[in-house]
Amino acid sequence: MEVKEVYSEFATLWELTNKEMSIKRNGRALYQNEIRWARQELAGDGIIEKPDIAGRSIWKLKESPVIFAEEYEEDNFDNLTEGTVKKIVVNAYERNKEARKKCLEFYGYQCVVCNFDFEKTYGSVGKNCIHVHHLVEISSIGKKYIVDPIKDMAPVCPNCHFIIHQRKPAFSIDEVRAMLNLNEI
Repeated sequence: MEVKEVYSEFATLWELTNKEMSIKRNGRALYQNEIRWARQELAGDGIIEKPDIAGRSIWKLKESPVIFAEEYEEDNFDNLTEGTVKKIVVNAYERNKEARKKCLEFYGYQCVVCNFDFEKTYGSVGKNCIHVHHLVEISSIGKKYIVDPIKDMAPVCPNCHFIIHQRKPAFSIDEVRAMLNLNEI
């Protein structure tokens, strides 16, 4: 499948509006940057062919993209192992500790999605425990930039942070709040 088709398919799948598709960063559509990152991950995971094999701008499934779990007897758990060391190469984007500090000085340590407060729940051991979420994913920006700790970041608990990142592009804080309200939590 050619890249133009992939962009169109993902835009439809994600139900992107024309306005969302027109948001640009570095002269390119932001959602297309997310798709390029997805391609890298899929190629790295062995699900699609790498560009040097499939061809530039072509997405091609590998011959057997589905990897099935090994079958096991339900009551035989004697041979389950963990801890094997494997090497993983990833791009890591620096986080600015001062920006995190300024964000938390402004918002406090309560989750802006569900209002969870670690210190109120766990006592002193939970003091200052919270994740800080970048409202625009650093990986989608793809370069060094100046961050505004108030406009670009927000404190979220690990559970809400996990849910926010269950989709590409990530759910917004308002979308996750709506999920909580919908489920009356």
